[in-house]
Amino acid sequence: MKSLFIAAAFALSIASYGQCIKCSSIEEALKDPAKVKSISINPNVGGEYLEEIPADIKLFINLEELMLTDHGLMAVPKEIGTLAKLKTLSLAGNALEELPEEIFQLKNLKELILFDNAFSEEYLQELKEKTKKELPKVKLMTD
Repeated sequence: MKSLFIAAAFALSIASYGQCIKCSSIEEALKDPAKVKSISINPNVGGEYLEEIPADIKLFINLEELMLTDHGLMAVPKEIGTLAKLKTLSLAGNALEELPEEIFQLKNLKELILFDNAFSEEYLQELKEKTKKELPKVKLMTD
């Protein structure tokens, strides 16, 4: 019985080898996207540098935390709106001027962190008002 348990544990470890639940790269996360709960990538902390958020982001159906800070990202794909379980989204330290309307589909979102982007004062005011109306439980953090 003990050897059966060891064999099962070994098989399980092989099956999940290389897969992350809390990932620090997109490549790593794409190995089994449905298992991923958290993606945190910051090039200043040894992470990869992203030039864009891939449309494949929609594959992370169980993602609860997405932290893509300090990349200089200029756009967020509309596929972000498919991340129904997302609770925390940080896009701080990028070059965003606006967000896609699909952000407001994220009904489980609790934190939206947008410090240090290129939003105009007018857009920030609109974003604050719309967030308050459509996502009232969200803590919005901006400059």
